[in-house]
Formats: sequence, structure tokens, C-alpha cells
Amino acid sequence: MLDPKFVAEAMSAIAANTNVPVSVKCRIGVDDHDSYDELCDFICMVSSLSPTKHFIIHSRKALLNGISPAENRSIPPLKYEYFYGLLRDFPNLTFTINGGITSVDEVNAAREAGAHGVMIGRAAYNNPWHILGHVDTAIYGEPSTRLTRRQVLEKYQYYGDSVLGKYGHRPTVRDIVKPLLNLFHSAPGNGLWKRKADAAFRNCTTIKSFFEETLVAIPESVLDSPVAEPSPGREDLFANIDILLPAPYGTREEIIICA
Repeated sequence: MLDPKFVAEAMSAIAANTNVPVSVKCRIGVDDHDSYDELCDFICMVSSLSPTKHFIIHSRKALLNGISPAENRSIPPLKYEYFYGLLRDFPNLTFTINGGITSVDEVNAAREAGAHGVMIGRAAYNNPWHILGHVDTAIYGEPSTRLTRRQVLEKYQYYGDSVLGKYGHRPTVRDIVKPLLNLFHSAPGNGLWKRKADAAFRNCTTIKSFFEETLVAIPESVLDSPVAEPSPGREDLFANIDILLPAPYGTREEIIICA
């Protein structure tokens, strides 16, 4: 795990140059440095020696030798009990849970178990329409807008062309469109859309022309259908978390400043 004093110094420098709160995203451990107390030592020192009061916790440790970055997202076991131990032992800090959460049901389950926030990364990137399309209504209680993918893309086109090349040569058409490439995940036409996108990146100079060249691959019924009901998730994902919690953290003598 990174030297917490170094992280605290870096976060203090960042905080001194911005007017927004700073946060740290970290794993629960690295290689053999994976005990709950070591994680707590890190949280304790960084929060005490810098303005950082928000931590996003990826609930797997990292293995730096022997496995790939992709394998690091699945092979080390998830230890959600470490995350919920932090909520118990650092009640004055804010914690967001990350790792292995792939549905609205699981987000709600994590929040009901006490998480201050939930971060969904790769699952949302790989299937944004079905993962993110329900967030406003299912998480925040907003009324459904019944937006379609066509309507979303119309708004995105306006945004994309307004920022295209804003900083010299960047962002490019590819930069702007990349977050959309999985918008039609598992829908009819998805494969053809991606093949057309690869070709369009080489010759399209606007987001409008990119969509004109590629969206012919997608059936009208797909473009004009509102998001369907979300797939069910594991509502019991955190049901027994209380009995799995590690022993309460006790600060060691060398970091007594954190107590």
C-alpha cells in the first residue's frame, strides 16, 4: 500500500489548488499488506494529515505480481466486510463502496446496509443504457422521463460538436464517442454499429456526421424504445455483513496522532 504520509502530502497539495473537496480511491490492500488494521492505518493517517474526508474503497486487494490488470478486477476476493468495518470505525468520514456491484438492486442493498455512496465502474461502462438508465428513478426517486436512445443521442450530438477540438486537437471525434460505444449492448444492430464506428472514426470530422454514418445500423425500434425494466440483482448481497465484520480497529502506538 502507498506510504500514507506521501498520499496525505499529495492530497494536501491538491486541496490547496482547488475549491472542491478532495477524495481518495484505494483498494483494501496490496499483496501481503492486506489486513484490516493496515487499511485502517492508511485511512487514519491520510484523513488526519490532509483535508481528505471521503474515501472510495474498492473492496478487493491488488496483486502486483503474477496476474494481469484484468485479472485484478476479478481474482482477488471481494471483502465488503472491510468496507463496512470502516463505516463503523470512522464515523466522521465518508465512504463510497466500489467493486462487484452491477445493478440498481445491489446499489440499493449497499445503501440500505449503510454505504454513504456507491461507485459502479466497468459494469456501467459496458452496458450504460441498462445500468444507468434507471438511476434517477430507482435511486433518487425522480419520475421517469421515458427518454429513448435517439433522444439521448440528439442531446449528445449537440454537446459533442460544441466541445470538439476545444483544446487544440482534442477532444477528437473518437474521444467524444468512446463512452457511447456500448450504448446498444446486446441490442439488434450492435455488432454492425461498432464496425461502422471503426470506419467512421477515420473520416468523420463532426459528431453529427459520425451519427449519420453509423446509426443506420440500429433498427428504429431500438432507437425509439425507452429503457426497459432493470434486470434483478442480488438484493441479499449484504444481508449478513454484520456478522462478518472484522474486529474493531485500535490505533497502533506509532500513529496515535490519529486517535
